[in-house]
Amino acid sequence: MLAIDGGPPSVDSAPFQWPFANEAIRNAVSEAMSDGSWGQYDGRWTRDLIELLKQNFQSKEAMLCSSGTIAVELALRGAGVQANSEVILAGYDFPGNFRAIEAIGARPVLVDVVPNGWVLNAEQLAEALTPQTSAVIVSHLHGQIADLEQIQSVIRDYNLTADKPIIIIEDACQVPGGKLHGKPLGNWCDVSALSFGGSKLLSAGRGGAILTDRSDILQRAKIFAQRGNDAFPMCQLQAATLCPQFDTLPEMTEVRHQNATQLIDALSSLDELVGLQQIVDDATPAYYKVPWLLKDRTPGWSRSELVSALKAEGLPIGEGFRGFLRRSPRRCRKTGTLVNCQIASQQTIVLHHPILLEPEDTLKLVANAIHKVVTNSR
Repeated sequence: MLAIDGGPPSVDSAPFQWPFANEAIRNAVSEAMSDGSWGQYDGRWTRDLIELLKQNFQSKEAMLCSSGTIAVELALRGAGVQANSEVILAGYDFPGNFRAIEAIGARPVLVDVVPNGWVLNAEQLAEALTPQTSAVIVSHLHGQIADLEQIQSVIRDYNLTADKPIIIIEDACQVPGGKLHGKPLGNWCDVSALSFGGSKLLSAGRGGAILTDRSDILQRAKIFAQRGNDAFPMCQLQAATLCPQFDTLPEMTEVRHQNATQLIDALSSLDELVGLQQIVDDATPAYYKVPWLLKDRTPGWSRSELVSALKAEGLPIGEGFRGFLRRSPRRCRKTGTLVNCQIASQQTIVLHHPILLEPEDTLKLVANAIHKVVTNSR
């Protein structure tokens, strides 16, 4: 019997809390409290964090801020994006990216995602470019890595004859620890954004950063943030919680990768689910979420019904983003049919990453629970 019908849950959900504080994090926070640095705007821990970001992401410059959403806006402003220009992003993306574009007075331009996926389709990028295009936001989502090399090639070719070069902004909020061809995600484009929100792979409860190799981008972002003092700061206590996490990030990334792959493979026989497939080679994903697309549910359960049943089994699972297909033409320009965005927005379910750090026995219970619920929903 399914848990939603009165049966026992398949999995004890208690272990899946995030973030967790290990001894190194507790010691760092205690030290920041005891030496008084926690009350400083600019202190040891924020300076240490900036150096760790530069080292781990192989970036020349880093700037801390109060959230990943603000990081995207700072990246746009640092890139020199002007009001009334256009900024391209996928029609399926984090809502804050759309709002960040609007916040600076620019107009979002929507491009479709890849088939059976969640990242911007590089093959449809060229047709969206116009003389008004100032930037492209490229997000890595749900463990899927965008085809950065093809996107860069399209923009590089366009910039050869453009009056003003188009800037590429990499939204790496979901992928700290991920790599492409051995190079860290978050250091592939002109500027990138990171998030340290409470659920993120690197978590301070709140916070963000931008990374860039360009001093002009950093300078413009800093000028915007300065209002007598930093208008979007990260405090010393937040930085203290983050610094020790870089020691464990590589191991956790590898464990998540292995367990996500096993979970996707274990459920590949279900006709109702389409699992994640990478569109790039030589990639090390960083799994913030593990996604599946639901095939046509008629006459089976709706997505919301399926998610409710999976939650009742004790799984940390939910629906994907809603996407931007219903946004008014007054607010954005749409290119093409955006059919894959529609599928992603209506049919995505995502499993939260803390479960990927659990033992093999627990992951088997998770796979069995998903299999049980999906087969019973037919």
